[in-house]
Amino acid sequence: MKGLGIFLALASVGVISAVAVIALLLRQEEVRVPDLAGQDLVVTIETLNQLGLQLKIERREPHPSLSRDRIVSQVPSPGSALRKGRPVRVVVSAGPSELQAPHLSGEHYRKAEVMIRAAGFQAASVTRVWSDDVQRDTVFAQDPPAGTSLEKGARISILVSSGKKKQVYVMPRLIDRGPEEAVRTTDRMGLQHRVITRTAGEPASPRQVIAQKPAAGHPVTADDVVEIIVNR
Repeated sequence: MKGLGIFLALASVGVISAVAVIALLLRQEEVRVPDLAGQDLVVTIETLNQLGLQLKIERREPHPSLSRDRIVSQVPSPGSALRKGRPVRVVVSAGPSELQAPHLSGEHYRKAEVMIRAAGFQAASVTRVWSDDVQRDTVFAQDPPAGTSLEKGARISILVSSGKKKQVYVMPRLIDRGPEEAVRTTDRMGLQHRVITRTAGEPASPRQVIAQKPAAGHPVTADDVVEIIVNR
């Protein structure tokens, strides 16, 4: 019986020693998981390979600030103990969400600015140019073009028509002329006119132009209305 007790005791010691050795070996096979957040995917693979760990990509998802192929999150967390050969699961950035530039050509520039903001972009510069074919205040070009893939918040510039280039004239002197002659003069220049009759404060011939707006010498265009003031 004594011999059996000794045998059992030795066997117990052997089992305990074996367990301790196995536990020690297992601990030696464990490594600390590094912090991978924000790291490039290629660098991440190299880092894990050096530690004897595997990489498993769980999914890709858009991220507002991380560029494409950067690590968003990981499991296990940094500092965790993990046996060699086991995988670290990661979520990888697909880059910022891309949106499509809206089609703005043909829209009134005010509406175009609203459309730009509604699509998630910023309205940048508004450049005006003369155009014989496109109506005033209408968008006829944009940069970047419609359909371009852009990041949210990107800036879009528009080119807006100022309409046909106006002919500029120098306002002639109408004072002391008859109203009919004054009207014919403005008509020949393509100007609009309005005849106003009033009593002159100073001596003047009846039916004679006594004042005008704009004054002689001022630049005028076809959109301007010339006031012709005639003595009663």
